Parts: sequence; structure tokens; C-alpha cells
Amino acid sequence: MQEAYIITGYRTAVGKANRGAFRNTRPDDLGAEVVKHLVAQVPQLDPA
Repeated sequence: MQEAYIITGYRTAVGKANRGAFRNTRPDDLGAEVVKHLVAQVPQLDPA
């Protein structure tokens, strides 16, 4: 198994459950935005 390293961090916004701006946004869509941002922050990272 290869070693893993935490190289940067990012999080989604916090909202009010069932009343906030993200009430119609799927959790996996929020997670995908985080991953896209993280990959963009580390250009030398090979996402494959």
C-alpha cells in the first residue's frame, strides 16, 4: 500500500438543514465541488 499525505484542505459551506441555500443540492454534488477545488489547488497532482 502506498503512503497517503494530506496536502491541502477545503470544505463545503454550512447551511440550515432543509431551509438553507443548499437544500436542493445533492451531497455528492457538494463533495464533487470540493474535489474539483482541491485538484485545481495542486497542479502537480496526477488525479489518475
